[in-house]
Amino acid sequence: MTLIKNSRVLASQIPEGVAPNKTHFRTVVLNEPTPQLKENEIFVKNLIFNLDPYIRRDFPDGKTESTVVGFGISKVLDSNNVQFPIGAIVLGPATWEEYTHLADPNLLKEVILLDKVIDSRLPLSTYNGILGGSGYTVWESLKSTGNLKKGETIYISSAAGTLGQIAGQLAKRQGLRVIGSAGTDEKVAFLKNELGFDAAFNYKTQDPRTALTEAAGPAGLDIYYDLVGDNTLEIALDLLNPKGRILFVGALSRHQNREPFAPKNLINILFKQLRYEGYEVFDHYEHLGEFWNEITPLVVSGELKYKEVVLKQDVSTVAETYLKLMNGEFAGKVNVQITDV
Repeated sequence: MTLIKNSRVLASQIPEGVAPNKTHFRTVVLNEPTPQLKENEIFVKNLIFNLDPYIRRDFPDGKTESTVVGFGISKVLDSNNVQFPIGAIVLGPATWEEYTHLADPNLLKEVILLDKVIDSRLPLSTYNGILGGSGYTVWESLKSTGNLKKGETIYISSAAGTLGQIAGQLAKRQGLRVIGSAGTDEKVAFLKNELGFDAAFNYKTQDPRTALTEAAGPAGLDIYYDLVGDNTLEIALDLLNPKGRILFVGALSRHQNREPFAPKNLINILFKQLRYEGYEVFDHYEHLGEFWNEITPLVVSGELKYKEVVLKQDVSTVAETYLKLMNGEFAGKVNVQITDV
């Protein structure tokens, strides 16, 4: 029996409606036996964690202490699965620990082999962001439900985050007018000056209704790409044109535990014949090959820009970095790299 030293983050006592803080996490270091793998199981070494707000919904309910299952890039150390041979680089569920035994069929079905698509001209971390689940979420949601049309106007909340950056650029490439909002003047400048957004505003220092109304102008809005799920929806419902669309793709406000907000003008969905649709990527992986074929060359050439942060840290820092992400301290994708390949 071979023992490994495994550092692991545990989360506890985060009741519903309470924002996580440092006291809710602890790191343990354990000497554990390497697993005896059953059919389809794999044993991986985690390389780069992908920190996303959605992880908040999987934290414990306050009654138990448990591991935190995020997403990231890992290397297969042992395998009883023909799809993922030893030595393979994979993208998929990544528990906040150094080594993970992936045995749950529900998690295994989310593992994606990267070996054949990795482009050596790009950092491996790219496959956590614009060429990973984030990029694919935006590309697939716009393609399958956005019904984008040249000349339309799209508004993107949390536009300086990973999904917002990509959504704005893909919409621009299809001839749409793009408006975004972000929480700092630096992020607003980034949207306009580097990503080419037609208009952007700071929702913390400007009145969102006034700013969005002025940015939309007489043409109004055709699409609201909602990554926050807050009271901005009420403003968008007033500004959306007949037959407009709302794509509800992210719920940052819920992950930050802000008070739920119920719009008073939902009747506009009926009167304007709006489409309001929620989207989660987990059931839509069938077009990954098409996504990589289309988007990889644009990333390599620099036609699609992306901002990411890669922090080389150990496992014990992951929770604190996640909390900084939730407080808006980073722009773009946040990666924690705990080891080299």
